[in-house]
Amino acid sequence: MEKCPSCGRGELREVELELDREVCGRRFKAVGPAMRCEACGEEIIDYGVLGMFDLAIAADLASNGPATGEAFRFMRKALAFPAKDLALLLAVTPETVSRWENEKLPVERRALALLASMVLEKVEGQTSTLDRLRALAKPTKPAPLVHLKLRPA
Repeated sequence: MEKCPSCGRGELREVELELDREVCGRRFKAVGPAMRCEACGEEIIDYGVLGMFDLAIAADLASNGPATGEAFRFMRKALAFPAKDLALLLAVTPETVSRWENEKLPVERRALALLASMVLEKVEGQTSTLDRLRALAKPTKPAPLVHLKLRPA
């Protein structure tokens, strides 16, 4: 068994830990795996589990709103996107992203829709919207000849 990193005495045991977070005036709860020290009671949860919890919250925000700066910021952070990188993909300035997130300006619907699509695709293990935005941010010279495969609808 693994020893507790906090007290160094107790053994860690697997437990289920309740996760609880409030975002945009809504409370989100889940249960996730964690470790608890038998000696000091310290609870340790893996960052990956916290990341999954945040991504699940972001997916709910992407699907159900609200269209606020707080929701926009939470979704961006759940994707681990620096604001300046997202600004580049959305063809806006980092200051614009900051103004949206701090509710100095209303979040543009198209930016919110793109970010929401990226969140929902991440949950599904896809990156289509992100790939398209990256391609648009760094245009390349198109090939002179393109072979296409046609499939009946």
